[in-house]
Amino acid sequence: MTAGTDTPTLAVCVTGMHRSGTSIVAGALPFLGVELGDPARMLKPGADNPKGYFEIQGVVQLDDELLAQLGGAWDQPPVLDPGWERAAALEPFRARAAGVLDDAFGPAPARAPLIAWKDPRLSLLLPFWRTVAPIETTVVVVRDPVEVAASLAVRGYAVGAAQAASLWLRYVFAAAAADPGHLLVRHDDLFADLPGVLGRIAAHLGLPAPDASTRAAVLEHLDAGLRHHDAAEPSPALDNPLLELARTVWNDGVVDLRALPAGITELFARGWLRPPEDGELLARARADVVRARETLRKTNGRVAKLEAELAARDMPR
Repeated sequence: MTAGTDTPTLAVCVTGMHRSGTSIVAGALPFLGVELGDPARMLKPGADNPKGYFEIQGVVQLDDELLAQLGGAWDQPPVLDPGWERAAALEPFRARAAGVLDDAFGPAPARAPLIAWKDPRLSLLLPFWRTVAPIETTVVVVRDPVEVAASLAVRGYAVGAAQAASLWLRYVFAAAAADPGHLLVRHDDLFADLPGVLGRIAAHLGLPAPDASTRAAVLEHLDAGLRHHDAAEPSPALDNPLLELARTVWNDGVVDLRALPAGITELFARGWLRPPEDGELLARARADVVRARETLRKTNGRVAKLEAELAARDMPR
């Protein structure tokens, strides 16, 4: 189904901390009638997400480069104060972002009425994407911070326990602040009450309630074996004050975004509160690498264009 010129396309973004179940939620959206974009533009499934990440490759790449431009990375997010998303220096990224969406969903007049894209980095970067597209709302997926820290550790990410807790707080509070009208979905409920979650998402997006066949299709899509690190208590290796703050917000699954003073949550959301670890040099070095990769991409594009022009000139007439 395509949208007419008098029916603007609305967008929903799936956000939340890495390793929190955002892929499961994004993968369920097409069953409810939401368009995720051209499958050929999606990241390929991986060992940790065999069902797929449901992420547009161009979105993920742009988000990484945007974070680098801003002085950080997904695991060392930069400080982002109000209004950062409208900086003139980001105009090239805005043009690229519009192109990525056109490539994935087609030109705006021909897009489906409701589209979605997912990337945990959107928790931090949603204000920027809202300068590019009419994002109606978000679905924020939240998982027990103990389980997130354990999952990151098992998968070999160079993220310590305090940093994992700090990232959890940053992503959750930034995602909530960027969209006060968000729908919050708990990772646990994806396994304990998937039909209920589907109904809540459909209602939030103004879509018909899923019928029995839709619920069955999503249940078949969901691999219950993907649930790992169901941790009731943190191990001594994970125990730290920042994790205790995150657990306070998690509140045994009854997520309480007001558990901390408003001023503290704002500082976490903007990135002013960080773990006492020296990650600044690493973040800057990684940002330089990403910028160099982008420069190489542009150079290769110019070289390819020049070669094509030369070849055209050499063709017999």
